[in-house]
Amino acid sequence: MKKTCLIILISMMTAHLTHAQNQLVPMFVGTYTSEGGSRGIYSYLFDQVTGNSDLISEVETPSPSFLARTDKFLVAVNELGDGNQSISSFNLADETLTFENKVSTKGGAPCHVLLGDNGRYAVVSNYSGGSLALYSIDENGHISEMDDYREFNGSSVDPKRQTKSHIHSAFMGPDKSIYVSDLGADMIYVFDVVKDGTKYQFKEKESITVTKGGGPRHIAFHPKGKTMYSLQELTGDIVVFNKEKNGWKQSQIINMITAEFDGQHGAADLKISPDGKFLYSTNRADANTVSVFAIKKDGSLELKQLVSALGTGPRNLNLTPNGKFVLVANQVTDQIVVFARDAKTGLLTDHGRRIVLSKPVCIIF
Repeated sequence: MKKTCLIILISMMTAHLTHAQNQLVPMFVGTYTSEGGSRGIYSYLFDQVTGNSDLISEVETPSPSFLARTDKFLVAVNELGDGNQSISSFNLADETLTFENKVSTKGGAPCHVLLGDNGRYAVVSNYSGGSLALYSIDENGHISEMDDYREFNGSSVDPKRQTKSHIHSAFMGPDKSIYVSDLGADMIYVFDVVKDGTKYQFKEKESITVTKGGGPRHIAFHPKGKTMYSLQELTGDIVVFNKEKNGWKQSQIINMITAEFDGQHGAADLKISPDGKFLYSTNRADANTVSVFAIKKDGSLELKQLVSALGTGPRNLNLTPNGKFVLVANQVTDQIVVFARDAKTGLLTDHGRRIVLSKPVCIIF
């Protein structure tokens, strides 16, 4: 009887510990730095039950506008102009970051970084440089010299934003290929990343054309792997593609805003809920909104809700791992807004929590 009681007690303690660990999750925020403003990357513990957050540490690094991480290290692009641009790596222990090293990205304004092959390589998108950079990384997060580099020379119809290629992001697809958005050329380039001896190399696979003047920025893939969503920064459209035998076929174009909107778009980010039933996206410029879409069985989208971002310049957004909250980084008004999410309907309500921080632009868990 005593043995049985002891087993039950241990089980209860283990369950309580697991619950506590799942309740508090590390969160990292990248910012644009400035004199008197933010200093770099900020680490928090976020409570997935209450929506509260506690600042744990901060690490100084210039304009870490996009972040990616493994369990052992975190990498950040330093979005600066030609001559100063770089990617930096930090060891990660107990939610504390320790600088490892940094290397040049060769192209100006690096704005996105992807980690692949379990963190053994990084792909950096250089916006103003119109290029991709590929690096090997060791198990401790040390970035090696550049393995491969590609420049792009495209253009499209917008006379202000599309006179040259602007590589905005590279996302891993369900086929383990990387999908690269060129805002300046209205193109999505698909590459395999292959190991050639001790180095990684880009291998061209296919190119996908999107609507002229759209300006593809970010991509999200449905968990089932059969649908791709391409966010168009300049028009606020989301272009839906379905996977077929001969590649990706466009099946829908839907705008993030209602038909009454008559302003400038600045579509920024999109994420899919853990259950694959809803898609969330942000729109800056004159809109400053968050859109909620229901994802139908065929992958098509239906606009369910359009809410204020409760701030200006909603850049990046992210869902907590348990899907209970959506956090929106309002760059211009210097705060992260915490929205509560209804798991059944997907709808958002203001949870009342705010994280005050100068120019937040990237949130990862």
